[in-house]
Amino acid sequence: MKRIAKYGMLVLAAMLVGFPLGYFYSQRTVGKGSNILSQTYALSEYETLANLQYKQADPLHASRAQLDLLNFMQQLQAKQKIEIPRALDYDRARVIMRLALLEENAGNKEKSKQYILEAQESLKDADHKTYSEEQLRTFVRRLMPNLIFEIFDCCNRIIKGRPSWSRL
Repeated sequence: MKRIAKYGMLVLAAMLVGFPLGYFYSQRTVGKGSNILSQTYALSEYETLANLQYKQADPLHASRAQLDLLNFMQQLQAKQKIEIPRALDYDRARVIMRLALLEENAGNKEKSKQYILEAQESLKDADHKTYSEEQLRTFVRRLMPNLIFEIFDCCNRIIKGRPSWSRL
């Protein structure tokens, strides 16, 4: 009986120490993961809408969609501590560069140049490198393929026996 009481007290002491430690530790790890997930999800949903408008709408609406997305990114950064700031800087640079291309196509060379400088600054914040204008254009072109068609093409290759995983 004494042995059961000793083990019972030991379990109780372990629970009294373990539960509070687990609670406070989980707030640091699970809470951070939850913040990352919610920020990423909110931004990706807004980006999906803006990207669809960028690809399908006329230049005026495409530009408005990109400006709205840029404004949302700024609001997100102002209201919350961004858990992955480097990813936000890359996304911001891509959006600003899309605005530069839209302005260039509209004939506004000075506004386009201003956007290009902003995109360079955003990428400099992300990885402390300076990118040329041509590198920025490549950066935007590389991130613009329609993923649905890429997945469809990959599935066709798999069905035909020629998998191409590098295209995903």
